[in-house]
Amino acid sequence: MDMLELIKGRKSIRHFKTEQPPRELILTCLEAALWAPNPTNQQPWKFIVLTGEKLKSVTRVIEESFADAFARKEALPSPPLSEGSAKTLLARKDRAFQHMLSALKEQGVSLQAVGSGNFNFHSAPLGVIFATYPCRDYNYLKSTVAALENFLLAAAARGLGTCWMNAVSICEREIKKALHLSPELLLIDGVAVGYPVEHSPLNQLPRDRLPVEEMTDWLS
Repeated sequence: MDMLELIKGRKSIRHFKTEQPPRELILTCLEAALWAPNPTNQQPWKFIVLTGEKLKSVTRVIEESFADAFARKEALPSPPLSEGSAKTLLARKDRAFQHMLSALKEQGVSLQAVGSGNFNFHSAPLGVIFATYPCRDYNYLKSTVAALENFLLAAAARGLGTCWMNAVSICEREIKKALHLSPELLLIDGVAVGYPVEHSPLNQLPRDRLPVEEMTDWLS
C-alpha cells in the first residue's frame, strides 16, 4: 500500500471486537515505534501494554479521577493564544462536532456512546501507554509522539484498529500511582488497540482535512 494512502486511510476506532490481538503482532507494531526519529538515538520512551485486570484498573482510575484531573490541568499556565487563533481553532472543532453529531443521529447512536469510550479505552481488549522522561527542550516528548504515530500506522497496516486516548495524560498522576510506575515517567498518552467491528456506526464517523494550501505558509 502507498504510504500516503495508508496515512489518509487510518482512522480512530471506537468499537472493538473482544478478541485480543496476539502478543507478537503488538510487538511488531511497537518495533515500528522504535524506529521513530529521536535525539542522538537515546530512544527516550517506554511502552506499557495493558490487558485484563490492569487495563480495567486504569479504566476505573480514569472514570473516577478525570473531572478533578482535568480541572487541575486546566489550571496550569499555557502559552498565550491570540483571540483570532482561538476563534479559528474553536470553529474547526465546532464544525467537526456538528458533522459527528449528524452522523450519529442518522445512525440512531447517542453522543454518550462516543463520550463514555473516552474513559474506558472504548472497551478495547488491549491498551498501550506511551511514556517518556523529563527533558528541558521537549525532545524526548516530541520523539515519543513520533513513536506513537509510527505505532498507529503499523497497526492500521496490519488490520488493527486504534484510538488515541488523551484521558491518559490528563489522569497521569493517578494512573502512575495505580500502576506503581516510576515518578519520573511522563505519560504522553494511551492507545486503545484491537480488531475493529467493521460496520459499527461508531467506526464510520466522518473524517476530513482542510486543503493543504490553507494550512501552509510558503516563504521564499
